[in-house]
Amino acid sequence: MYLQEITWIIGIISFIGGVSIFLFKKIVIEPLQKSIDSLNTTLQEFRLNTDRKINLIEDEIDVLKEKTTRHDEQIKTLFRGGSLND
Repeated sequence: MYLQEITWIIGIISFIGGVSIFLFKKIVIEPLQKSIDSLNTTLQEFRLNTDRKINLIEDEIDVLKEKTTRHDEQIKTLFRGGSLND
């Protein structure tokens, strides 16, 4: 009888442990995983948007550098006494 009682106790503990693990997974782990996935998606979208904006800003900077270089040359030409159409 003693061995049978130990087996019953182990069976009950195993069942309760299995149910506890299942509930923990359903209540805690799955919502947490969904939140992590959502955060990951949001961060990826943020990165893509940021990369696009950085590229636009870099393009604008390149255009401004060209204009500044052109204006510098024009100013140098004016100070040398030349005309802008040379």
